[in-house]
Amino acid sequence: MIQKKTIFVLMIMLLIIAVKASAIEDYNHSYQKVKAIVIEEETIKDTEMKVQIIKAKIIKGFFKDKVVEFNHPLIEGSRYNIPLSENMKIFLSIQVEGKELVGVGFIDVIRDFHLKLLFLLFFILLIIFGGFKGFRSFIALLITALCIGYIFIPLIIKGHNFILTTVIVSTIIVMSSFILISGFTRKSLTAILGTIGGTMTSAILAIYFGNKIYLTGISDEMLELLVAYSSYTIDYRGLLYSGIIIGALGAVMDVSMTITSVVCEIKSKTPKIRIRTLFFSGLSVGRDIMATMTNTLILAYVGTSLPLLLIFIFSDMPLMDIVNSQYIASEIIRSLCGSIGLILTIPITSVVAAINN
Repeated sequence: MIQKKTIFVLMIMLLIIAVKASAIEDYNHSYQKVKAIVIEEETIKDTEMKVQIIKAKIIKGFFKDKVVEFNHPLIEGSRYNIPLSENMKIFLSIQVEGKELVGVGFIDVIRDFHLKLLFLLFFILLIIFGGFKGFRSFIALLITALCIGYIFIPLIIKGHNFILTTVIVSTIIVMSSFILISGFTRKSLTAILGTIGGTMTSAILAIYFGNKIYLTGISDEMLELLVAYSSYTIDYRGLLYSGIIIGALGAVMDVSMTITSVVCEIKSKTPKIRIRTLFFSGLSVGRDIMATMTNTLILAYVGTSLPLLLIFIFSDMPLMDIVNSQYIASEIIRSLCGSIGLILTIPITSVVAAINN
């Protein structure tokens, strides 16, 4: 009996020691993301797949200037199918035990230099062709980015209502953009009212029809990953509706400002013109831009859905099955509600512009 108790105690002690040892091992065992530059590359063919043997030098962090070697398979159809070459800057995942580097793997290419270059080109062209107004447009763009990054996302993370948050942020974006571009004028007020009217129409339609067809808001793999790895409680249907509102906002602002500018110009040239004539002038301009702008919205949404559409086509799914799928139904709601909001922006802005001038 004593021996059994002794053996039992020893087993418990050994189990505790093993758990502690594994905890220590896990504590000392970590993965880090580091920047590196390729210094040597050799390509070999392994059966039917090409594999690159890469030597790279780590350029930042504790292991700076250390040369590492790893295999980089070029898998067709994979996001890792990126041929690496000398002097290419890359991200690596390194496995560290204690202070020793025991494993290396490729993550992705460092792309920020060329993205910064493209951004600089955009800014220069905006200033050259837009002048001071172009600079103010750039400031408005920065305000939009700040509103989304520092107001919208933090409020959503804190659990505030998606729709209300989107409406508040969209209103701030619309007002700041038009006031920066046109100042505190009747013109900017008209464009603001027209944009809010068209955008709210899109929102109401999206919410109504989205609820009617029981959209969950979880329609693609990115959202599924968010569900799987996020510890926050998120209203995914609200997220979908917010995306529809924000997605339509830019095009609606463009249409509203165009009509407002034309009506204001006509009024300045002919001060005695009747309100009815101004209204129909706004409608006439709206008809000319309606087709191109609705095409812009729909093509933008279709462009993001092309891979999934190809999957549906290759799998020989019937058209009704495709239309009734969660993802495609979401995109149809997104494109049609945005387009309807865009169309209704034209008469709303024309009425406000005609009365307000």
